[in-house]
Amino acid sequence: MEKCVEIVLSGRVQKAGFRDFIDEIAFNLNLNGFVKNLDDGTVQIICEGEDENIKELLKKVNITQYPIRVENIDVVYKKITGKYRTFEIIREEDLTTATYERMDAAVRYMREMNSNLGQKIDVVGDKVDAVGDKVDAVGDKVDAVGDKVDAVGDKVDAVGDKVDVVGDKVDAVGDKVDAVGDKVDAVGDKVDAVGDKVDAVGDKVDQNRIEITSEIRFNRDDFRSYLDERISLIEQDIAQIKEKIMYKC
Repeated sequence: MEKCVEIVLSGRVQKAGFRDFIDEIAFNLNLNGFVKNLDDGTVQIICEGEDENIKELLKKVNITQYPIRVENIDVVYKKITGKYRTFEIIREEDLTTATYERMDAAVRYMREMNSNLGQKIDVVGDKVDAVGDKVDAVGDKVDAVGDKVDAVGDKVDAVGDKVDVVGDKVDAVGDKVDAVGDKVDAVGDKVDAVGDKVDAVGDKVDQNRIEITSEIRFNRDDFRSYLDERISLIEQDIAQIKEKIMYKC
């Protein structure tokens, strides 16, 4: 709903570029009317427009921002006329006074721009700090992963040492098997020598020698089969150990 309102602002409101500030606000809120300085040192606003926009104007002009200080606001609602097509500044003072006010307004805008720029720089600085914190956090995680990798490496080395120990034991078993084989071969050689002597005794002794030799060879083969079976079981145990090690890694 459109309304018409007269606003009178008192305080440090003249010769401070306040009217230019009000003109900008009214323009952005699509309000029509005028603003001017009164002889008693106050600033008068007559404007027409949507009620919500007029309320927003009242909020925005109630400021204390160097060199402006609004100390009081009088508001009187009037009958809407519809005669205003734009919003303008009525300047009735001499050129020198108007020029000084324009200069004050320019200084105020520069201060505001500098303040906004400083705030933006602070925001950028905060974002840079936040990015730095995230980079540090990522670095800490990378270090943690590195520590875990080192720990896994140590465990792998320990498993490797155990495998080497098992291998040494297997080699020792193989050496013992070879020694047993050598002893069996020595026994065979002795049996062969006995057989040669038995040949001289006769066919019967010869037959006995053959039986004895067969018995000894059968026992030797049976012993070798037993050793082969034990070695095969050891190899299976080693394979299971390796498989468990690979699964844990």
